[in-house]
Amino acid sequence: MFEKPSKTLMIALREFVFRHGIFVEASELDDGLVFTRERKGRSKRFGPRRHFAVFLRRNKCRVRCYTLTCGSDDHERLQVRIDFPEKALLLPAEAAIEYEACGRDVKRYSARFPEDAEVGPALFGYVRSESRLLEKLLGDTAYGDLLRLIRRHRRKSRSRAASRRLKAKRPSRRA
Repeated sequence: MFEKPSKTLMIALREFVFRHGIFVEASELDDGLVFTRERKGRSKRFGPRRHFAVFLRRNKCRVRCYTLTCGSDDHERLQVRIDFPEKALLLPAEAAIEYEACGRDVKRYSARFPEDAEVGPALFGYVRSESRLLEKLLGDTAYGDLLRLIRRHRRKSRSRAASRRLKAKRPSRRA
């Protein structure tokens, strides 16, 4: 679904982040039960797990990006690493592009996944929510700018076989 970003894309995204004053903020959640399904059976020697909610923040607006769990209070090496804002923006922006490309329509999006009827609507729900988060964070103008930026720097990956077929169809320069 999403490809590894190019270096030029990450540079362009960094400039976008600085221009619009977008920051990443992480806050520790008080209740360790929030993301732990089963407390039984865990080793007590490592201490309680710590849970963080990570937000993108711009002006007075905050949107939740993801949550992460770090090892424990006791171990210094088990630290929480937070992505830079440009990395945190990348996946929602890619998802938003897919949302816009299907005309914001679940049926058109689901048609891209005809083999599994359940997958299309589930993925569409994800891309729609990511798009709404970005719109809330950035507003219409900056949201459009971000989508244009990502679309411009997107890599079109082709298989080797497709590249060979394309090469074979091109007329030879020697002729």
